[in-house]
Amino acid sequence: MPASLPTLPPLFSAEESAARWSQTLLRVTIKGQDVSSRFKPIIISLKVGLKSGGDTDIADLELDDTDGQIIFPDQGDDIEIDLGTVHTGMDTAFRGKLDEPRSTGSRGDGRKMILHAKGMDAKSKVKEQQEAHWDDKELGEVLEEAGKLAGLEKVIIDPDLAKLKRKYWAMQGESFIAFGQRVAREVGGTFKVVGNQALIVKRNGGTSATGQPLPTITAKWGDNLINWDISPRLGRSRYKKVKARYFDKQKGKWEEREVEIEDEGAEAAHSVRYSKANKDEAEAQAKADATEAERNKGGGSILIDGNTEAQPECLCNLVGARDGIDGGYRVDGVDHEVTRSNGFTSNLTLKQPQGDSGTDKRGKSGDDEEESDDSDSPDSDTRSQGSIEY
Repeated sequence: MPASLPTLPPLFSAEESAARWSQTLLRVTIKGQDVSSRFKPIIISLKVGLKSGGDTDIADLELDDTDGQIIFPDQGDDIEIDLGTVHTGMDTAFRGKLDEPRSTGSRGDGRKMILHAKGMDAKSKVKEQQEAHWDDKELGEVLEEAGKLAGLEKVIIDPDLAKLKRKYWAMQGESFIAFGQRVAREVGGTFKVVGNQALIVKRNGGTSATGQPLPTITAKWGDNLINWDISPRLGRSRYKKVKARYFDKQKGKWEEREVEIEDEGAEAAHSVRYSKANKDEAEAQAKADATEAERNKGGGSILIDGNTEAQPECLCNLVGARDGIDGGYRVDGVDHEVTRSNGFTSNLTLKQPQGDSGTDKRGKSGDDEEESDDSDSPDSDTRSQGSIEY
């Protein structure tokens, strides 16, 4: 049974809920047929989950199936979901295939139909184990050929990552999904299968698979920001540098490659668990792990008014939450939801704090003691009137 996305509790008054629902636009297309007019009156909830990589995108459509009124759909049917509001218009939020349509029912809850969809065909050859190898080829060529073995029409890869060349690449009893995920971890990328194509983008790069910049989302208190839960500085996941070792055949000894991480508060070094084949692979893995460590320095989640422009790997600027929290973050995942009580909302999972995120610029006790004694200092006035020192 597929894992379902959790549904948000009611967040607004009855009047606000009615207004948000009336302003919500949605279009559901199954097998090329628009079923929105029939589905909207019986929708209980609609959820779309977009992941940065590793897991495929998913969608859950929960419907009121009183008296078994819905014709049971076929597994594998194409489904497309467009979302928006009367103010922004609609845009595509999800494309995929119905994976496991399911019926539930009970005396107290009545009949429901749950349409669970995935961004890829779970029955296809992308999960089939393969044996293949490539000599002296670039990553773009390798993944294109591996994708054909898996029955995919196209593989889109970041132009810089596509040029990476190795003496030897191998799929050793791996599915295309497992191979793509492993290679992406080794080169600092994010891998995902969407429909009949595979995508690899730079981790923390803020660009699409074609190298184009992704949009920046603004979440502003008093405007589109509903709530937040963020810790901009974590401890356990932070490192000062990453070390990867390899055996230098010419020198006849083990060597290490190190990559520094921009994190003033971190002290520990992270060592790549397995040794690499050569200097280039060791350096690539060290850079990839450093990228991941930078991503995991802090994070949390925010809930905003629905926005289909929000997508994994884009940047989100948080404004007006509070000092020490406001700033830029990398979007790691997006959960769109439509319900009658909340209308259209988007929950963004955030990581990789940018710049001064996590820094409260109002100062702390003991800082600039001489200036704090100056009653004419603007900073002193601000701290005494609006901040609690510690």
